[in-house]
Amino acid sequence: MNKKFLIFTPSYNENSGGAVVLHKLCHVLNELGYESYVKPYSYSYEVKKNNWMRFIWRLLKWSLLTSIRDFKTNPVFSTPVFKGNTVGDDWIVIYPEVVFGNPLDAKNVVRWLLHQPGFHEGHYFYGKNELYFKFNSGIDDFHFHGSVTSSNELKVIHYPLEHYNLDGVAQKRAGTAYCLRKGRNKKILHDTTDSILIDGKSHAEVARIFKKVKRFISYDTYTAYSIFAVLCGCQSVVIPDDGVSIDEWYPNETDRYGIAYGFQNIEEASKTACLVREHVRREEGKVKANVAGFAEEAIRYFL
Repeated sequence: MNKKFLIFTPSYNENSGGAVVLHKLCHVLNELGYESYVKPYSYSYEVKKNNWMRFIWRLLKWSLLTSIRDFKTNPVFSTPVFKGNTVGDDWIVIYPEVVFGNPLDAKNVVRWLLHQPGFHEGHYFYGKNELYFKFNSGIDDFHFHGSVTSSNELKVIHYPLEHYNLDGVAQKRAGTAYCLRKGRNKKILHDTTDSILIDGKSHAEVARIFKKVKRFISYDTYTAYSIFAVLCGCQSVVIPDDGVSIDEWYPNETDRYGIAYGFQNIEEASKTACLVREHVRREEGKVKANVAGFAEEAIRYFL
């Protein structure tokens, strides 16, 4: 029986790395000849005595937002939208790690770990006989009883290099830019008086900022904007997570090229900044092979 792929994903949003790669995964699977669709994300949550009001509020909020907003796709991607509510045994459903449980009641479940399981909600709820893939070396080794974590990474990237490049960079740089994103609860460690917050801005706006400021500071430990800044010739600094060493942050040295893990590592990071563009191009060149290997492994697992 031929397997089809269904990717459970939010609406396409160029500023959401998770949404971008979920949609691109569907696109590449279709390019490779695998029948694949996206399914609009729906909110799922564990209800307990002490959180039922929060659950109702978030469910109502999510339902309202999805009812008034159209589900967006990228017109240059091949991402047909699945309209049904049930899937048969011939489907492999791919959930990002934030999905609680198995809302589609699928027999064949892949969890794509785009971040550490439990990071966003403080907990996770997975099932048996599932298959897990880490996005890259920044995701901790993860094991769940009754399921399998692949030894292969499923790294799918989509970098808008038409924006992030050295075209039109300022002759003399000044000031800083920063982002909070998933690091919004961290203590602010730099002077924000004249620092530009990039959260919510378009790629075109962010690129213009990166091409004129001297330094970008990310309180989000894992965001592609840290790489985008380097591509624009800007110093890039990540504020470390408590108790996480640089080797624990990204075990593979190539994943941290050009990015300083803390202010004390800026000089060291500058030595590898020149390697970032070529590294990005190599990683983009591997996407099809990564997805092909993933599809073959998933199909074998669910035979």
